[in-house]
Amino acid sequence: MSGPPSDAPPLADAEFLDSNKLIDPNELIDPSKFRVFKRAGYFLAIFWLYVGLALVGLALVDAGLRLALKPAQSLRVDAKARALARENMAANGSERGYWQEHEAARVTQWRPYVYFRRKPYAGKLIHVDTNGFRATVNPTASASADQRAIWLFGGSTVWGTGVSDAHTLASELAEFVPLQVLNFGETGYVSAQSQLAFMASLRCPDAARPEFAVFIDGVNDVYAALQSGMAGAPQNESNRQAEFNVTRSGGAFAAAMLEHLEGIRLLEQRVRGTKTEPDMDELAVQVARNYLAVIAQTRAIAVAQGVRVLFIWQPSVFDKAQPTAEEQGVIGSSLLRHRDLQLATTRALKKLLQNAPLADVLVLDTLFDGNNGPIFIDFAHTGAAGNALLAGRLAQELRKLPLTEVQAVSPSQSCRDRPVLANGAFSAQHTALPQQPLRLGR
Repeated sequence: MSGPPSDAPPLADAEFLDSNKLIDPNELIDPSKFRVFKRAGYFLAIFWLYVGLALVGLALVDAGLRLALKPAQSLRVDAKARALARENMAANGSERGYWQEHEAARVTQWRPYVYFRRKPYAGKLIHVDTNGFRATVNPTASASADQRAIWLFGGSTVWGTGVSDAHTLASELAEFVPLQVLNFGETGYVSAQSQLAFMASLRCPDAARPEFAVFIDGVNDVYAALQSGMAGAPQNESNRQAEFNVTRSGGAFAAAMLEHLEGIRLLEQRVRGTKTEPDMDELAVQVARNYLAVIAQTRAIAVAQGVRVLFIWQPSVFDKAQPTAEEQGVIGSSLLRHRDLQLATTRALKKLLQNAPLADVLVLDTLFDGNNGPIFIDFAHTGAAGNALLAGRLAQELRKLPLTEVQAVSPSQSCRDRPVLANGAFSAQHTALPQQPLRLGR
């Protein structure tokens, strides 16, 4: 007969058996080992708690310093005007949901020389192609053999901040001209970065060249000079300096992080003593001269490459003769030094050009003087109406230049320094066009 059921657990695998004896599980696991992990987890939790408290404390200190150490009068803005300007920005998106897409499309990635381009993005109102360029609507472009191109360079005004793809300056210009228009603009670019973008596009493996290259710059050159106190630097160059070799030194990393805290910077300036502000008129002359130097270099490159150029010093809201209430809010919310430097630089540039006129350089500060309706979304960005007016003026200037007999080949779709072409806008060969002005229409 079989005996009563055993209370012992069933036999385990052979590896747990020692001859005929069942090994006690407690003999296989040392409970003391778990105490070590528990202690490590405890100390780790304490460490991150202190780190979190330190960060919160630093944020509170920075906020307190920003309140206590008020900036100079020339750096202050009108709080009511700032609120009005923000309302203006919110109300002037091209369509509902624009600003949400705009924020999502702001993600950038590193690019040599020009610093950055955007990552690809596909929304309803904003499209950024795989090479990082804003999409352009080209209604008259085709794959025909006589298709020519205009390359448009500049900062965020050219990129199209505040408007959908259909109303960027490039898309509006494409309504006037029977040429393919490509948008090379990027937020924050100064004139030297536009030049570098132009040079990079010419280095692509193919031999394709545009009929025209149009450069629309100015406000970013001024703002960068306002930041650094010198002409010729890109925007936020101090951040690049602070971040240089940041991974090689803990001190450099901490300094780079503190550089982004406004209150800490104000305290540092107070400890070091008040920094002497540069003379606005002298700085304005330096910015204007640097801009003309960049133009001269860009023109020389373009001539060597068989590309005709047009340079536009763009208008700002400070230039407008009859600003709307919303535009007055933008003006009132701007830094006094910014307004002074922008206007002084435009005056300095016009004076330099009076002494040595340049046929391919236009200062369009008075472009919107006859318009009392809304044009500007902020100090520089124009809405759809402003882009259409500027595009019309560009078309008038381009109409003065007859098409040339340029032989070109199909551009490489894989070249990341140019926008991705839609609908095969360039053919394998171009046939010569007759020497005649552009036939422009709307």
